[in-house]
Amino acid sequence: MLCLAACVGAEFDLETLAIVCEKSPKAIFQDLLAVIQAGLIQPLSELDEDLLVQEYKFSHDRVQQAAYALINESQKQVVHLQIGRNLLEKNSPEQRSERLFEIIDHLNQGLELVTARLERTEIARLNLMAGQKAKAATAYEAAFKYFTTGLKLLDTKSWLSEYDLTLALYSEAAEAAYLQGCFDEMEQLVEVVLARAKTVVDKVQVYDSSIQRYLSQGNLKEALKTGLEALKLLGIDLIENPSQADVQRELESTAALLAQREIEDLINLPKMTAPEPLAAIYILTNIGGAAHMVSPALMILIACKMVSLSIEYGNAIWSPHNYAAYGLVLCGFVQNIELGYKFGKLALGLAERLNTKEGNAKALVLSSTHIMHWKVHLRNTIPMLADAYQDGVETGDFETAGYAAYDVCYNSFFAGEELTQLEQKTAFYSKSIDQIRRESPSNWLAILRQTILNLQDSPENSSRLVSRLHNEEQALSHAIAVKDGNAIQILYLHKVMLCYLFEEHHQAEQTAILARQHFEEVTAIKVLPIFCFYHSLALLSLSPDTSNSEKAAWLNCVNTNQEKMQKWAEHAPMNYLHKFYLVEAEKARVLGQFLEAEEFYERAIQGARENEYIQEEALAYELAAKHYLARGLEKFAQLYMKEAHYCYERWGAMAKVKDLEKRYPQLLNSNLIRQSNSILTAKTILHPTAAIDLAAVMKAAQALSEIIHLDQLIATLMQVVIENAGA
Repeated sequence: MLCLAACVGAEFDLETLAIVCEKSPKAIFQDLLAVIQAGLIQPLSELDEDLLVQEYKFSHDRVQQAAYALINESQKQVVHLQIGRNLLEKNSPEQRSERLFEIIDHLNQGLELVTARLERTEIARLNLMAGQKAKAATAYEAAFKYFTTGLKLLDTKSWLSEYDLTLALYSEAAEAAYLQGCFDEMEQLVEVVLARAKTVVDKVQVYDSSIQRYLSQGNLKEALKTGLEALKLLGIDLIENPSQADVQRELESTAALLAQREIEDLINLPKMTAPEPLAAIYILTNIGGAAHMVSPALMILIACKMVSLSIEYGNAIWSPHNYAAYGLVLCGFVQNIELGYKFGKLALGLAERLNTKEGNAKALVLSSTHIMHWKVHLRNTIPMLADAYQDGVETGDFETAGYAAYDVCYNSFFAGEELTQLEQKTAFYSKSIDQIRRESPSNWLAILRQTILNLQDSPENSSRLVSRLHNEEQALSHAIAVKDGNAIQILYLHKVMLCYLFEEHHQAEQTAILARQHFEEVTAIKVLPIFCFYHSLALLSLSPDTSNSEKAAWLNCVNTNQEKMQKWAEHAPMNYLHKFYLVEAEKARVLGQFLEAEEFYERAIQGARENEYIQEEALAYELAAKHYLARGLEKFAQLYMKEAHYCYERWGAMAKVKDLEKRYPQLLNSNLIRQSNSILTAKTILHPTAAIDLAAVMKAAQALSEIIHLDQLIATLMQVVIENAGA
């Protein structure tokens, strides 16, 4: 009996042992008393109502090993098989589900002894169930082992005699192989299904495994090609390279379908049940990201097709993502932000109602990344993206998890998160993306992380994204080769930003010229506002000695950018209004409208501060300081540059801090910085609703009065009082 207990495990219970030994629990308990007295096992529970102890464990691992070793090697398979059979027979269906792994692990150890076809089929079915349960728990290696064990139990005629079971085992095994990165094994399994499956619907899961394999390797073109092949078999023949007319026709067709419906009512569409549309929605959803990067026009067609399928056949678990994709198109290509935002809210509402992690993750990423920032603070999207990352990892949707991981860091960066903290966050998500094997998001995050490092510490060339982590030339070449539009946009955006911040103005403008062709409205919907902002600032920083025709050309370009920024600011002033004001300030400066420029600088500073965009508050102070310095108002320039210096320091951009000190030593001598720190500290610790700490302010004022004139001291003190007192 002790040997049988050792087969069960290091811990065992009375009921299981009774089943294994085919004796009553009372008889087993009496036998166990002697073993307890011998010190070989220990009870883990108290006496129950029948005066029996139900839970036990071996007193030491070696005791269990010794008991197990007493069983003859030739008999161990027999023993495990008998234990598995007994557990399977004596447990109810509900109990079998709870003890599935225990039962199947015993049966699998005795498989060589199972010859009856019916029993082999039953054990294959149990392996399928165990694999699915392991996959749901993200134990992909164990899942793959169960699925392949199930396949070994099938015979050559199983595709005829047990079609559904055989299809499920092959399809699940292919997916589990992909999930743990075994691509060769996956391809072999996929080939079998494509050759033997009866319908295209039956082939969809392995088609998607192939799509995900290509996505994980960054091979976007092959992922898209595979998806389009599957859709063609389902009767959906999308134009691979659609023209503007094709796009417009599809948009008009979808708008006509929606014309007679309230957007909010789409949440109440019936459940989609037809197999072919379900299969099509699944494939369309999973190639949408690749199309977004490789062929933006095709992505629009995909978004329209997904919405039309939902309207015709009902909502599926992927419909939240599909409505969000259509919202992206409306916000970007159609430029109808209000309608696009309605679809974003519809997507999130439907995802909440359906309550599935798979659909929720995709909807959260698309809505948070491409829609919500047009109406809510960018910072508010970050928790949603973190949730999407977690849901994606837990459901094996590594594509969505990879996108979410990057977007968490991207949004945190442009929302002004402190850079030391953000670098730690990007390091964590970089490691996570590598673990789930997503090449494209990994490349994007490398660009962002290198930008952060450049801002934190002065490399030899602050605007070049080159280190052991990243090489901009290689990254750009690779992105162009695989048609990764996102990577191209991200790289150019960060280059323009760094060139501008470190006053390489001509290089910033030249890089922006190269970049502009890649910033099409629909694909660059996330990065376009930031690009327009820095592009305009770069143009306005160019030499005033340029010819009138050149100046007119770049002012025209600035005005075009500002028309867009003003529209975005109308919808989301918390994100874009201070950016609009700062560009207006620089434009007024260039045109010699100095009073207007100073008014716009103040509006930009106030807006950035109120909405906690510390990096743009710093930039607004810096540009205002340069303006005052150019006008010969050195004391004002000194005050504003000191504020810029302080804001950059709070952001964690120490490379920029050092750059300012090097360029403007007359404004930022160490004595000034040291003695004015107390006034800045007083300003940051005072809460808007709290009483002014006059002692702290006066102490700071005394220190400051030693190095600046009275008028500047009074201006600084008044700023503190106005900001914090409210009276």
